[in-house]
Amino acid sequence: MAERGDSDGLRRLAGFAGRLMERFAGMPLDDAAIAGLAPRLVEALGGSLVIDGAFIALLYRNAPPRVISQTSWPEPNPHYAEGPYLLDPFYEVFQKRPEGGCFRLGDLVSRGFTRSEYFRSYYRHLDLRDEIGYLLPLDGESAAHLSLARSHALPRFTRREHAWLQAGTPILRALMHRLWLSQTERLTAGAAERTALHRAFNRALAAFGSSLLTERESEVVQLLLRGHTVKGIARPLDIAPGTVRNHLKQIYRKLGVTSQGQLFNLFFRSLERAGGDQAERLPG
Repeated sequence: MAERGDSDGLRRLAGFAGRLMERFAGMPLDDAAIAGLAPRLVEALGGSLVIDGAFIALLYRNAPPRVISQTSWPEPNPHYAEGPYLLDPFYEVFQKRPEGGCFRLGDLVSRGFTRSEYFRSYYRHLDLRDEIGYLLPLDGESAAHLSLARSHALPRFTRREHAWLQAGTPILRALMHRLWLSQTERLTAGAAERTALHRAFNRALAAFGSSLLTERESEVVQLLLRGHTVKGIARPLDIAPGTVRNHLKQIYRKLGVTSQGQLFNLFFRSLERAGGDQAERLPG
């Protein structure tokens, strides 16, 4: 049975590779073609694996991402590149694992993901059930992020499907390198401005509430914003869950909020101010 499953997987992978070559080999990478990459990727997978959404972005270590193609799901406000990316589990892996890879969202997040600021303010509006994301290094400072998604109309990805998609990583890495090499000048335009904006966002995240909170309370807030539960906060800080709850009471009181939702709203207002302030400094 295992051999039959492996053989089926190889045939599906070969079919996927063939469809990718058919759709992308020799394709002129003009603006229209780049914008259509995500729909074409969904089509190429269609004969082997059912997905109903795709998203392609260039991630940078010191600048906001650049979204280059996506299928027609609605983009929440604020947009991904306007701050939410800082809390994206895939972006966190990109920062920590330069070798990249192919990852299931469920393997990257804790049980508290649905209570995180990223989920509450951004991800839930996408109405996605599951996601597998490729992180494909392009150079030392950037990577292509290809996200394959399933809405609630479809089941979650299985471990076998994840393994099959992992096997396709070299194909997609070659495709994204071709895009990168042919479009480097255009895709990196405005790099200085994006770097300044990214730094402003990061400063806002690191400094959130710092003028009112103690150092330990700031650590608790940072972990809370990233979706950690009380136990998930207690573990890396080496404190008891009860101590975390006491810190949260003090944080709420000092910041003038009464719930986690109000705390998250306050955080995103600080990100919006950071983005607006930085935009005013950029040359017109």
